[in-house]
Order: sequence, then C-alpha cells, then structure tokens
Amino acid sequence: MHIIQLTFVLLITLFFSPATWASSIAQGHDLFQNVCVYCHGMGDKQRFAPILTGIGERRDVTWLNAWLKNPGKILKYDEYAQALLDGNDYGIHMPQIPSMKDDDKRASVIKYLLFKF
Repeated sequence: MHIIQLTFVLLITLFFSPATWASSIAQGHDLFQNVCVYCHGMGDKQRFAPILTGIGERRDVTWLNAWLKNPGKILKYDEYAQALLDGNDYGIHMPQIPSMKDDDKRASVIKYLLFKF
C-alpha cells in the first residue's frame, strides 16, 4: 500500500512541478504565436478577434477549455460567446482549430493565457 501512495505523491509532484508548468506554458506560447496571434494579436493590439488581456478574470478554465475545443458548439448556447460575435465588427467567429482538439495542447494554451494575459 505504501508503494501505491508514494507513486501517487511522486506523480502529483512531477505533474505540478515548476519545470512541468514552465514547459507547458512555453508550449502554449508557441501555439499562441503560431495560431492565435494572427486573429487575437498580443496585449492591447486587437486584430479580428477579442483582446485576451484579463481573459482569466472574465472566463474560467472550464469555459476556455470548452470554447477552444469547439467554439461553434459553445456559440449555440452561451450568451457570452454570442455577445462576442455580436460585437465583432467583422461578423466572424472563432473557427475550430485542429490543434485545439488535442487535450494537452489546449491545456498548454490555457495555461499560457492565464499566465501571460
């Protein structure tokens, strides 16, 4: 029984270690720079999509995860998402990004957004 408990503690420690978080945030940064920045821009420089500064104060991780996974689905019932579309001068909404179907990549982008913005 002690081996199972020790293994669990070790796995939790590794998962939440600063190096793991830093690596995940770095991956999120790379994905953001290669995919998201073209529409969202950086900081307060808006392009076609909303500015993401303070996104962690407006939306929680569960919402961000669902949105990044399938924005079209969330847009059908979520008032916040609908308001974003209504307020978009270009009349476009976020497409489903193929790389955001991957749970780890999506988590990395979310960590980056919460850390950076």
